[in-house]
Amino acid sequence: MDSRVENYIRRGRFYIDGWLHSEAAQIVVALTERQRSLGIAGGVAEIGVHHGKLFILLYLLCQASEKAVAIDLFEDQHLNIDKSGSGDLAKFRRNLERHADNARLVLHQGNSMDLSGAILTRLADGPLRFVSVDGGHTAEITAHDLATAEAAIAEGGVIVVDDVFNEQWPGVGDGVRRYFERQPNLVPFAIGANKTYFCRPSHRGIYHDAVAATGSTSTTTEFLGQPVAFLQFLRPGLKDRVAESPAWRRLRTTPIGLPLRWAWHTGRTLRRGLTRNEDF
Repeated sequence: MDSRVENYIRRGRFYIDGWLHSEAAQIVVALTERQRSLGIAGGVAEIGVHHGKLFILLYLLCQASEKAVAIDLFEDQHLNIDKSGSGDLAKFRRNLERHADNARLVLHQGNSMDLSGAILTRLADGPLRFVSVDGGHTAEITAHDLATAEAAIAEGGVIVVDDVFNEQWPGVGDGVRRYFERQPNLVPFAIGANKTYFCRPSHRGIYHDAVAATGSTSTTTEFLGQPVAFLQFLRPGLKDRVAESPAWRRLRTTPIGLPLRWAWHTGRTLRRGLTRNEDF
């Protein structure tokens, strides 16, 4: 694994507001590595980047020739009808610059309902190998964004959708089911860490096996009439648990929280070096 990717997963992502479990990061890396082994290339994109927590990982996993398309309402929050997240362009840019250059960045501020697969393909200079759908959380928006992503991916491309089984956002699961009533050329292959993964039928077995190796346990279940890997992981490390707590989310960017974060990282690094359970 590239050192920048490893450092971001172990440390950097915890300084960015948003939602990305360690296990989900491992799955994204495993899928990217499998795509590389298959010779699958293409840009990446995220619909709903928020402050860039997942997008930066996708960006760091890109090759020099691959574009990274960031799509969000950003300052047009009056269009955020379900109030899911609140993207901030200035924070997103600062976070990206802290971890990577912006040579591959393609920024698209606007409503994803105005996007199409053709537009997304044009923004990425060709079909994409990885698209994250994490924008609006209504059924209508989810179905539309999923259609946009499917129309833009390469044959070996992957689509990941957040919150399909999140009880706070039932519209996402509803939107996925509505979209699949159209019988698209797409199948689910894995569920885990609050994300659901889709690809073309031609790559389902390949990607199923790739992600199954990342979980502490993997069982096969069924979703949308298709066999999928259900991934379960060991109990998250202390820093994962603290980072997801409401109390820490309120404290982390305050004058008290900032030095606590610095002290945690510095002390852990000096004493033992970084391990997977030392994320915060």
